[in-house]
Amino acid sequence: MQLLVRPALSERVAALAVAQGSREPLTHDGGVREGEAARLQRLNEEVARIADTLARLTRREGVTPIEALRRGVEDRRGGFDAGPAPDDIEIDPGEVRRAIRARRLRDQFFGAGLFEDPAWDMLLDLFAAVLEGVQVSVSSLCIAASVAPTTALRWIGKMVDTGLFVRDPDPFDRRRAFMTLTPRASQEMRRYMSALKRAGLAIG
Repeated sequence: MQLLVRPALSERVAALAVAQGSREPLTHDGGVREGEAARLQRLNEEVARIADTLARLTRREGVTPIEALRRGVEDRRGGFDAGPAPDDIEIDPGEVRRAIRARRLRDQFFGAGLFEDPAWDMLLDLFAAVLEGVQVSVSSLCIAASVAPTTALRWIGKMVDTGLFVRDPDPFDRRRAFMTLTPRASQEMRRYMSALKRAGLAIG
């Protein structure tokens, strides 16, 4: 048994690991099996290394070990940032359409309704229409949403209220209206697609 006097964090963790390891099963002559001893040694070394790293972070940043671990997790989330996206990257509308077909293809294998995401499905459809220079009626957009018509209409209203969609009445038929992206939504979709290309990622 080891007595620690004013131990550092790394020494505390290592001592706890050793104490835990002392409970390993013994052989008939009272000794620890050779394989278990080697495994225990590796475990102790790894625990000591982690504790030493935490201690350095604690001293350098003035935070607790738990806070240091939390920051490490947050740093990993930040690693997915693709950085600023240029606006001049060529975007193929056919690629957007293929992504839409791929999303619908999932329903054939896993059943309809499991992957419902009407807001994104409609954003993709309208963005492809913007690139192609075609108009999309409300009824067509409801179909693209791949949900019940009442649900699609509710989402269209929400996207209009959010400032992403705009409704344009048909000048030749007051019973019909066309949907398109607002300039802000179109710009953000372009920046998003550009960021995907820079990161080498496919449209989801």
